[in-house]
Amino acid sequence: MMTVLACCLWWFLFGLLLGWLGNWLLQRHVRRTSAPVPPAVAAPLPEPTPSPAPPPPIDEPRASHAPVSHARLVDVGAARAAGFNLRHADDLTIIEGIGPKLDELLRSHGVNGFAALAALDPERMNAILEQGGPYFRFANPSTWARQAALAADNRWSELKVLQEELIGGIDPEAGP
Repeated sequence: MMTVLACCLWWFLFGLLLGWLGNWLLQRHVRRTSAPVPPAVAAPLPEPTPSPAPPPPIDEPRASHAPVSHARLVDVGAARAAGFNLRHADDLTIIEGIGPKLDELLRSHGVNGFAALAALDPERMNAILEQGGPYFRFANPSTWARQAALAADNRWSELKVLQEELIGGIDPEAGP
């Protein structure tokens, strides 16, 4: 006759074996159904598409405060090596302070990449945010052009250093 302890031990071992088997089967299924990850290569920038309804013009000239060399290729491999997880070549969500909704808003106004974002002045960015509604009222675009210029020029390590200095996308040294 088995003791209660021996009986519990057998059930425990049976549970471990069943859990291991379930995990092994699940991992096999996930590996089979997941898409293979493409190798990291430099992807060409998409051509900017005109926005369906242009925003109202701003009286001030559009002068950018960030120098941009308008690189034609974004080196996705170098970006991933620097720790950025780009979903595509011009993924604006890697800019600190820009999330998926802001990315969508900017693209709806013709800002389709890092070079286009770097070329915008703060007044134009604020105008786009105003048109987005109250949800975007608290966004602060003060460093977006500088971050985008570094990304457009494939200066990923410099962008990483800058983003580590930023607090919530805002330069603490710039003051209020």
